[in-house]
Amino acid sequence: MNSLINLMALRLHPIHLVLFIALVSSTNFGSVLSAQPVEAPISELQRKFLELEQRALRLSEEIAETTGTEPIQLIDRNESLAPVDIQSTAQDSYDALPGPEVEPLPMPEEPEEEVQPTVFTSEVNRVVATTQQRKGDYYLMPIIGLAVSTRTTYTDDSLDDDLQGKWGNSIGLSAGKRWDNWMVYGRVAYQHLEYENSSFKGLPGVSNRASGTEESYSLACGAGYSIPLVGGLSTYGGVGLGFGWRKNSVDLEYAITTGGKTTWHYDESGSSTESSMVFTYDFSLGLEYLFKNNYSVLLGYRLLGLTSNESFDGSFQHLVEFGLGLNF
Repeated sequence: MNSLINLMALRLHPIHLVLFIALVSSTNFGSVLSAQPVEAPISELQRKFLELEQRALRLSEEIAETTGTEPIQLIDRNESLAPVDIQSTAQDSYDALPGPEVEPLPMPEEPEEEVQPTVFTSEVNRVVATTQQRKGDYYLMPIIGLAVSTRTTYTDDSLDDDLQGKWGNSIGLSAGKRWDNWMVYGRVAYQHLEYENSSFKGLPGVSNRASGTEESYSLACGAGYSIPLVGGLSTYGGVGLGFGWRKNSVDLEYAITTGGKTTWHYDESGSSTESSMVFTYDFSLGLEYLFKNNYSVLLGYRLLGLTSNESFDGSFQHLVEFGLGLNF
């Protein structure tokens, strides 16, 4: 420190001041570098600082000779900056101290609880499958049946009386499309049945009787609703409209009594055969059962109405139908 004060007491040339600052800086860097182990390799940057430090020392000696002062000496801190390796942790050092060995306390054991299975209950009610899901989107069903007509009225000139229906038959084909429990269908059918009246009103004082037939071809379309019951059993109901071709014929006979014997003779003037296009309407209901794969059977009732045909009034037909169909 005295050397530093003596040096400052002199009025040095500015170049001397620059060299002094470089010397102090190199001294600090040199002290750091000298603290490194000898064995460590020296980098290029360290080598430059060491050369700069040697030059500063030589310059300090020259200035000291000129001014009669002492040269700058480097401080040897004699400190090692090498890291100290820790050989063991604090817990290992503590365990190495003499004393009784303490065993760790046993951990308390919790009793094992029996795991109960989780049971989930559903609050959703059972969903009933629709007719479409059970039987399919479409169906095709041939139908045969028995036909019974209530009556029809025949009117021609002085003739005006009812004809009572008898048993007949029918045959048809029905095809339809389902949406859930709803359905639409098309139906083509043929009906044939007979009429009779054993006391037909004809000419006054003459006994008459009449018999006749009715044939009809019908084409109709309709819609209905089906209700699933149990298993493959379901009930249905529907209504339809259409048109048809109706043909009616009637044969009249009159009685002649001779010698107590009555004979019947054909009345050609009173007999008639007429046909025309008519409108039809029907109401149906019944049961249908899906018995195997896509096959189902049907048992139903249909009320078929036909409008008038020339001299024949409108009529109703009761059809008891049986069908065997395919669902797809």
